[in-house]
Amino acid sequence: MRRMLGITAVSLRLTWRAYPLGTVLGVGLTVALAGAAAGTAVSQRWLIDSAGMGMLPGLISAVALGVAVHIVTLTLGRVAGNLRVDLADRVAATLVEDILTATAKVPDIEHLERPEHLNRLSLLRRGAWALAWSCWSLAETACAVASLALSAWLLVDIHPVLIVLVIGTAPVLLAGRRAQRLLGQARDEVAGSLRQEAQLHDLCIKPDPAKEVWIAGAGPELDRMARAAWQTATRREVAARLRGLVWSYAGWATYTAGLAVAVIVVADAAMHHRASVGDVVLVLSLSRELRSQAAGTIGGLGAVAEAGRIAGHYNWLRQYAASRQRSGATAPDRLTSGIQLRGVTFCYPGTDIPVLQDVDMDLPAGATIALVGINGAGKSTLIKLLCGLYQPDHGVITVDGTPLADLDPASWAARCSGVFQDFGKLQLSVRTAVGVGDLRRIDVPQAVPNAVERAGAAGLVAALPQGLDTQLGHVFGGAELSHGQWQKLALARAFMREQPLLLVLDEPTAAMDPQAEHDLFETFAQQSRAASTRSGAVTLLVSHRFSTVHMADRIFVLSDGRIVQSGTHSELLAATGPYATLYTAQARAYG
Repeated sequence: MRRMLGITAVSLRLTWRAYPLGTVLGVGLTVALAGAAAGTAVSQRWLIDSAGMGMLPGLISAVALGVAVHIVTLTLGRVAGNLRVDLADRVAATLVEDILTATAKVPDIEHLERPEHLNRLSLLRRGAWALAWSCWSLAETACAVASLALSAWLLVDIHPVLIVLVIGTAPVLLAGRRAQRLLGQARDEVAGSLRQEAQLHDLCIKPDPAKEVWIAGAGPELDRMARAAWQTATRREVAARLRGLVWSYAGWATYTAGLAVAVIVVADAAMHHRASVGDVVLVLSLSRELRSQAAGTIGGLGAVAEAGRIAGHYNWLRQYAASRQRSGATAPDRLTSGIQLRGVTFCYPGTDIPVLQDVDMDLPAGATIALVGINGAGKSTLIKLLCGLYQPDHGVITVDGTPLADLDPASWAARCSGVFQDFGKLQLSVRTAVGVGDLRRIDVPQAVPNAVERAGAAGLVAALPQGLDTQLGHVFGGAELSHGQWQKLALARAFMREQPLLLVLDEPTAAMDPQAEHDLFETFAQQSRAASTRSGAVTLLVSHRFSTVHMADRIFVLSDGRIVQSGTHSELLAATGPYATLYTAQARAYG
């Protein structure tokens, strides 16, 4: 009962927010339609009894009632059908907005990288419509139960024994509930397989991975793997449906036995003049309605059960988002001492293998810091911690002496900017794709053009058909860009914030040739010096190309999650260590 009340509360809250008037009309129409079935049965009994007794006024009244009920049923049914679709659309839109809002409010990305959380989000997205329809399902189920009660009253009025026909619907309802529970459990269990199937097929139909799939001839194998994942999920669901079907057949067999008893009882009563022919017709009519009402109740309970399962994931997301909210001090407007890391250790959720171990770093205010190391050294993970996207398992990160964990996450995020190695390719207009880097300044006349200029992308934008207003990406028929051109726009997006306290550039020029990268880093250095003068900003640069980081004030070398060297370019070259070795090897390779 508590679970049903919880589903009802979630459903009513969503439907009322989406369309208050539609919610009231929907409930009213459902109640009216529920009474129509009993009205039809009563008019049939009245008609038969009046005809048998030769009562013309009663006969006319019975026909009028039957016609009126039929017209009302058709009219309200059509209105209710249209309203049902409209209300479900509105609720679905509200629900999707809630999902996106709750997800966006979480001040870290742990829920986007944990499989069990991704499974929940996948189930929530897939089942959004079940929750959107839940208001109707609840109303129709309640009205079906009310109709059963009304039918029971009419049957008992003929003969008390006929209550057995209503009782016979109980096993049907219980069996239906059991079947729905089995199916719901199966769907929860196969969420991971369905998510795997979708991702495998995405590799074949999305442009970036599809090129490699085509060249490697891996399409058939990926399709086989996706099909295997789908079949695993399907077999589990089919098995659950078959077990549910056995339960359903048992329930309907019980109802059929009760129907046989009811027909025998009323037929015997009619033969002995204890019941009229109209009563027989009423029982037969109500038995058909009871079967329909029971089936409707089962369907409604099934829909409610599915909605309850999705509502559980919906409530989990809202509660998770609320539990992850943190308040704290406002981030400073200017750095005076800088950012420090002391003993920072971190493992990704679900693993016990440290990605970072006992990291100590000093990032002085106004400094340009370079972080170098081979793939898998932990550079990108370190950036995530500095941006507050994860919290260290051990150790502390401080900003001007204040622990980062004690700062308001939204306040710190507003003081950070950067471009990540796996930057987004936002298929929007150029102006919007760049401007979302700082929504507060997106409508400032020169904000976007200035950011584009600072990123060295002015020539790229000028060559596009509509300049800043050009639609990007093939999905919407816009201009398609090379990987390097997309990266320039990602840089421009990072430069939308004029005075960040932390600017992170994670392989920001990986798609550019060495000379273009070097020229751009010279520009970065100039801009970093200007930013440090204004706000004491720290610029953290990550690059595989050692020759481009020599202008940094300090260079840290990361290996296997540990800082193994630090110093200036000259100091590190003079020392015997990994930096000098890798720098020399790269210099020799580039001639």
